[in-house]
Amino acid sequence: MIRGKTENKTHKNFYLYWLPVIVWAILIFALSSFSTFPKAVQPLFSFDKLAHAAEYSVLSFLLARAFKNSKKYNSKRYFRVLAVICAIVYAMSDELHQYFVPMRTPCIIDLIYDSIGAIIGQKFFKG
Repeated sequence: MIRGKTENKTHKNFYLYWLPVIVWAILIFALSSFSTFPKAVQPLFSFDKLAHAAEYSVLSFLLARAFKNSKKYNSKRYFRVLAVICAIVYAMSDELHQYFVPMRTPCIIDLIYDSIGAIIGQKFFKG
């Protein structure tokens, strides 16, 4: 009987905290899978760069929320750092993924904006 309650709480925690992380990561992957027309060199500050920062800010926020509320994560002390690191590693994998998408290329400037967004995401998390 007690085991059933624990399993239900575990499932509830997954749906509440980890499912949003997974859905957001899938959305990022899907958006970066679209081919685009080759662009001229973009300025260092543009809507595209703000979009990169915003999407990884949300990912970092969701990751921090999930790590903080995870029973399996033993040390809740470094959940923010872990969230930022995971978001940046995901950004790196996304840039690598774009190498294989027709008419897309990986871009170090995008990775920098993704990383800045991941750090900014922690400013919004009040956990």
